[in-house]
Amino acid sequence: MLVCKLMNIPYDVSEKVHIAAHLHDIGKIGIPDAILNKDAKLEDWEWNIIKKHPQIGADILNKFAHLAEMKDIVLHHHERYDGLGYPDALYGDRIPLGARIIALCDSIDAMTSTRSYRKAYTYEYCFCDIEKNLAKMYDPNIGKIVLEQSIDLG
Repeated sequence: MLVCKLMNIPYDVSEKVHIAAHLHDIGKIGIPDAILNKDAKLEDWEWNIIKKHPQIGADILNKFAHLAEMKDIVLHHHERYDGLGYPDALYGDRIPLGARIIALCDSIDAMTSTRSYRKAYTYEYCFCDIEKNLAKMYDPNIGKIVLEQSIDLG
């Protein structure tokens, strides 16, 4: 919500992004726990299974009329600004705005959280990584707004 506010996104749109952010990984319910909880590096075939979770999530949301409008955000939250993401290799503004916002926020959460295979990174590390990946992984405009406000986020 903070990123949406910083971007002056209207409240009704921000609310949809907020709900989609809470639901963005709902498709992981269809991924075996052995893969989700694996402590070691994933094999290629396991990554291919993980990469199905956005589609599974979008399919779940599409079954509910009041959530269906968020399915494209959920479906595309692993796209990359440079087109090297999944599931559809969308790039730039072809990626729904909400998905671009969630991709950045989810990365911040992932980097600054302890995982079974590593300790949490510092916010300083996280923001350096974001800066390095502007226009690659992340929308450069959204990234710049977040980096300008990094004191408030960290």
